[in-house]
Amino acid sequence: MLLIPGIYKVVGNRGCNCYIIETGAGLVVIDSGLLGSDTAIRRYIEMQLDATTEDIIYIIVTHAHRDVAESVPDLLSYSPNAQLVIHKADIEAFKRIAFMPEDIELVIIEDRHTLEDADIEIHHAPGHTAGSIVAKYDRALFCGDVVYIGARGFELPRQNYDRKLLMETLKKIAEMQFNAIFPAHGRHIIGNADRKLREFIGSLGI
Repeated sequence: MLLIPGIYKVVGNRGCNCYIIETGAGLVVIDSGLLGSDTAIRRYIEMQLDATTEDIIYIIVTHAHRDVAESVPDLLSYSPNAQLVIHKADIEAFKRIAFMPEDIELVIIEDRHTLEDADIEIHHAPGHTAGSIVAKYDRALFCGDVVYIGARGFELPRQNYDRKLLMETLKKIAEMQFNAIFPAHGRHIIGNADRKLREFIGSLGI
C-alpha cells in the first residue's frame, strides 16, 4: 500500500505495521512482524515494487518485542545486502526472541545515528523499551511503539513502559519537524503530524 511517495505499508504481515522506504541507495524495511511475516514482505517487494530482497540495505528494529522483530532473522536470510539496525540496549532482548547469526551485519545505535546512504536519521527513544528508537526520513517519522494511533488519535503504549522515560522521549521527538507519523501499531497520520503530537502531549500535562 503506497502511503506517500517512496513509503509503503506491507499488506499481509502479522503483528505490526511493516513499512518499506524506497531510497536512492536501496530498500529500507522498518519492523517486520511475527514469525512467518517475511513471506508477505518478500511477496510485496517482488509484486508491488518490482524488486527483490537483495535490494534491501537496512532492516530497522524499532524495539525488541516479538510482534515487531520475530521474523527479522528469516527476512535477513533472504537479504544478503541488508544490515540490521538496532539499539545496543535491545540486543540481548532481541536474542531472546529471535535467533541472531554470528555473521550478521549490525548497525548498533547508542544515541543518534545517520544512515548516510539512505538519508535516514535514527534517534534513541527509550521508554517503551530501554533501546527503543525512532527513524526520520525526510518529513516522515517512524515511531515504533513510542506512541500508538487509534481511532481517536494518539494513545500511550498498552504494554508496560517506563512513564518518566517515555514522557521525556515524547517531548524530544515532538520537537522534530515531520509531516507524517507511522507507528508500529494502529493508524498513521499524514499532515501536520508534529503539531498533532504536541497537542496530545499537552493534553497529558507534561
